[in-house]
Amino acid sequence: MPENEPRRKLLDIPHFRVLLIIAFATLISWAAWFLVIWELDPFTAASLALPLFFASSLLAFSGTFTLMLFFLKRWRAGDHIYLKHVTISLRQGILLSICTCICLLLLMLGLLRIWNGLLLVIFMMLLEFYLSSKDELN
Repeated sequence: MPENEPRRKLLDIPHFRVLLIIAFATLISWAAWFLVIWELDPFTAASLALPLFFASSLLAFSGTFTLMLFFLKRWRAGDHIYLKHVTISLRQGILLSICTCICLLLLMLGLLRIWNGLLLVIFMMLLEFYLSSKDELN
């Protein structure tokens, strides 16, 4: 690194700032999820426990899947457009967490079967194919 070139701080990199915000929100979401699991009884306060459980699960899974998908894309990609990878990973992480939460809901209701899960996964894949084709057109 030349001496006349100033060092770039990590917080000056746009994708690093976004990932830091996502990681912080994910940690808070997992803390809320554990708090809901340990403190709320779904049998006595079902009207409060179940929506909080699914909301914290959705946020925690979204952040976790987003971070995992971003680092997988960064590891596999040949290009260095990391902000593009963040937006794609965020979209895919949200879709994957919605799919996971719907499967959890169906499991809780006793309605989850292999065919329901496969149809849900196929629907989410088709939605992702549609959204990614829209990205490529722009």
